[in-house]
Parts: sequence; C-alpha cells; structure tokens
Amino acid sequence: MATQHVQELFRLDRVFRSDSLPTLRALMEMSPDLKSLVETRVLQIRAIVDANRIHADLRWKLSKRDDPRNRSGLEEDLDAGVLVLIAPDFLEVEIEKYLPILAEQTGATLSEAEHEWESLRAKLHFYRPVSPMPGGWADDPNREIVDPKDLPYLHASRELGLPVFTSDRHLQKMGAPVIWVCIDTTCRDHIRTDTANCGHARLDMACRDHARSTSVTLGFTLGSTFTVTIGVETLQAAVRGIKSLFEAFRRLPPWLQLAAAGGLAAIMIHPKSRARLAQAWESACSTAGQAKGPMFEGFLVLMQQLAAAQSDAAKTLRQIHAALPPAKKVTAIVHARRICVISAGPLSIEEILRRMRNEGYVSRAKDPEVYLRRVVRKSGQFAEVSPRMWELVRA
Repeated sequence: MATQHVQELFRLDRVFRSDSLPTLRALMEMSPDLKSLVETRVLQIRAIVDANRIHADLRWKLSKRDDPRNRSGLEEDLDAGVLVLIAPDFLEVEIEKYLPILAEQTGATLSEAEHEWESLRAKLHFYRPVSPMPGGWADDPNREIVDPKDLPYLHASRELGLPVFTSDRHLQKMGAPVIWVCIDTTCRDHIRTDTANCGHARLDMACRDHARSTSVTLGFTLGSTFTVTIGVETLQAAVRGIKSLFEAFRRLPPWLQLAAAGGLAAIMIHPKSRARLAQAWESACSTAGQAKGPMFEGFLVLMQQLAAAQSDAAKTLRQIHAALPPAKKVTAIVHARRICVISAGPLSIEEILRRMRNEGYVSRAKDPEVYLRRVVRKSGQFAEVSPRMWELVRA
C-alpha cells in the first residue's frame, strides 16, 4: 500500500504534461550549453493536412466525446508541437460547407460544430499555393487527376516539400507523398497493402504517446540539470562564505582570536554543552534515517518512470519514422516557405537563413543572405512588411 502511495505521489506525467513540451523546447533552445547536455531529441513532423482528417476529428468531438474537456489525439499532438499541420486555403471552404451536414449527422447544433471548427482551425497554418505552377500536376498530361478537389493539397505538398497527412488513396494515385492514417490495427481496406508504412498504429496516437514520454524525459532532464547547477552554485557560495569568514577571523586582533578559541574550547569541554551537541547530532541523524525510506523509494519510482518514458520515446519514434515517406532535398525557396508559413510573425532574412540551417540546409552561394533575399523577392510570395522583415503572403 505504501508503494502505491509513493507511486501516486511521484508522478512525472502529472508534472510534465505533453502540452508543456513547447515550453521545454523553448527553454532548451535558449541555451546552447544546456542543449548540449540534453540527449533527448524533440520530434516535430510537418505535413499538409487533408480535409478528411479534419472531418474525422470534428466528428469524434461532436458525437463520441464523453467530456467536452477531453482532447483528441490529433489536438494533443498539435498542442505539444510534435505535429505541425499546414492546410491550403481551400480546406476552409471544404470544412465550412460541410459543417451543416456534420451537425445534422452527429446530432449537434450548427453553433457547436462551428465552435469546434474554430478551435481546431486556430491550431492550423494556412498556405495559398501558386496554382497552376509550371511543371506541376495540372501541366502533366500523363498524370491522372482522380479528384480535382485534391489539387490544392497536391500543390501545397509540392511547393512546401511536405507529405500529405491523409486516409485518401486518391492523393497517392495522383503522385503525392502521403502519411497514411491507420484507423485501427488492421487499417482500412484501401490502404491495407501499405500497412508496413503505418506500422499498424495510428500516427496521431503514436505522436501523442511520443509527446507524453518526451515531455517527461525532457522535463526531468532539464529540471535535474537546473537543480544540479543551482546546487553547485549554492555549494560554491557556501565555500566562498566559509573562506571569507576564515579570512575575517584571521584579520581579528590576536587577543580576540584567543578569546574566541577559548570560548569554543569551553563549550566542547563542558559536559552539559557537549551532551546537548551530541543530542542535536543524534536527532538530526535520526530524522535523516526516517526520511531515507520513503525518499529512497520515491527516488526509485522516479527512475523507473524515467526509464519507461525513455523507452516509450524511442519506441514511438521508430513507429513514426516508419510511417514517414523518405525526405527529399529541397531548394532554398521551399525551405523559406516552410519556415514562414508557420512563423508567428515576420522574420528577417538572417533569421530565416538561421532556421534553414537548423533544418539541414547548406548554401553554395558566396553570400547566402544576398542569395536568399533575391530568391524571396523573385518568388512574389513574400512581402517586406517593414524594413528587413519578411512574411509569406497568405491572401
């Protein structure tokens, strides 16, 4: 019973929830030295989201969710930042047209359906593809256009160099790289031949589990690193204090040093004083011994949870990588689009280039900043909203 109480008392998953992952990531990015001490890799998947994924999420919330406070796996992934979804503007048209039908089918009111859509919409990033593009799907006479409504998703996928998060087989037939969504352990019939790609697990659930385990691992690691740092600083301060106290004692007149030493000797020699000191020491040791049991047990519980979280993070990372199509090398303008479409505000060319390098981009230009500025201007998709600050035109 005591063990169960300790296990409930020391719950890392209650301290470090999945939605704390963005804060932990930002905290880690603030210090290169701290980042070098943390081995945990924070996963982030960027993808174009198909309308069928939004439909499925809204349908679950309106018809199957028991508690309105419960989040779907997809929503938790978005809150944790492990899944970043980008949608073409056309998705808004598709969803808003479908809301009255969805409300009728689920027994919800139109107001409830609109509320859930607005809540989810705020967590998506919208992109307007350049359509049609020379050399794109619409210009290829040999490419079959199975569903014309899928063209915005195809163009967004091509222009951003990202796969489409979908359960629609039409998109793959039309040449888009896809991340399959497995509805259950057997997957839908039309993607059963591709179960090796999805790992017999729902991608959004794998991302959710990865976010939870990574949050625990990263949170505990960063917390213990700060604790050790603070502990070392405190110890150093104590040493400096003792040293300064000793130096101050040495600066006292000889007669005062002799008087202080004599007083200390009198305390140690006097039987009653010596007995009180011994009693205080025994009491402190007894208290430490009593605390050792539950504290040591709690420490073991924490270590077990940390080991389990690290194991789960590694396992789910393998599942997620198995579901992702091979990454392809992309150009500078594609990198710039990816970065700016999810940015909260305008960015300088220097900042865009820094983030591109963090994503693995290597420029061959003599002056990468001059080259990127020229590419951004030429594309016509970016606007210099203030001196040296750029953003992607969304309208």
